[in-house]
Amino acid sequence: MSHAPASRTPVRRRILAAALSAGAVVAVSACGSGENSGSGDAPAAGDGGGGTTALTLGYFPLVHTASAVHAAETGLFEENGLDVTLEQTAGGAQAIPSLVAGEYDITYANYTSGLLAAQQGLPIRIVAGNDVGADDHAIMVRADATYQSAADLAGARIAVNNLQNVGTVAVNAVLEDAGVDIAGIELLELPYPEMAAALAAGDVDAIWQVEPFQAASLGAGHRVLFPLFSGPVEDMPVAGWLTTEQYAQENPEVIEAFRASLAASISELDGDRERLVELVPTYTQVPAEVVEQVALPEWDAEADVEQLQEMADLMLEYGIISEEFDVETMMVD
Repeated sequence: MSHAPASRTPVRRRILAAALSAGAVVAVSACGSGENSGSGDAPAAGDGGGGTTALTLGYFPLVHTASAVHAAETGLFEENGLDVTLEQTAGGAQAIPSLVAGEYDITYANYTSGLLAAQQGLPIRIVAGNDVGADDHAIMVRADATYQSAADLAGARIAVNNLQNVGTVAVNAVLEDAGVDIAGIELLELPYPEMAAALAAGDVDAIWQVEPFQAASLGAGHRVLFPLFSGPVEDMPVAGWLTTEQYAQENPEVIEAFRASLAASISELDGDRERLVELVPTYTQVPAEVVEQVALPEWDAEADVEQLQEMADLMLEYGIISEEFDVETMMVD
């Protein structure tokens, strides 16, 4: 069942304000780090008026978070009794401490940042899934590069946007599976918007690009060497929605309402490029013509515990966490 946009002027205003500060296309990634660019004055959960419950939701302005913005814009949250305020974050590494500080009730973040924080003792819990690794993530090289497969990247310099996130885990796993000695790989930390230029200049040999940067890099003449989430990390969960242990315990009805809204939103958005072309430019600096070209996200509102445990095990193998971690302890029932 489709929903006509409801009157959500306060949310729209916050979305547009966030977009104006997001930088050219998107300045940082949901899988990375950065300074907090939210308002810092998020209201606590409570009666939002009209029988709804206030919920402050941290999101990063990517195509992937259309799941939350669509739910707000079409009234899905309101239908489930939630009065949602969207607050822009600067990525998972910033969003998680802001979540713990109470600036958000629930926030979007990459799972690697969440697992790392939980393993280090922060009371982070997983509420719901969002995006799964698919063709919207790729390892790219220059058009004239001699590389033809992952196995050719032995000794390469590869740009990732953060050395302790899902990209690092996936790069290591794919290269190791291809027979590459990952001890000889040099991972360099660069913001996504700077990667294509660094590749063109020869400062790096390969770059990890997530949409919309992948489409921009293709437009600049670079090519995809292989999908990042392939082989041993095919369909790996990338990012989802996190909360704190205290919030989950005190607000089970809000968690269930959020999950229902998100699932309905994802069901409506899945494969609907026309809606994304209309929606994404309203809350990001990604123009409609770029959205028309991007590889669409693969969404899943359910967080896959088995896949997340595999991620945690890889994080241990690659030294991102220091000891074994049971992901089940993070899951909100």
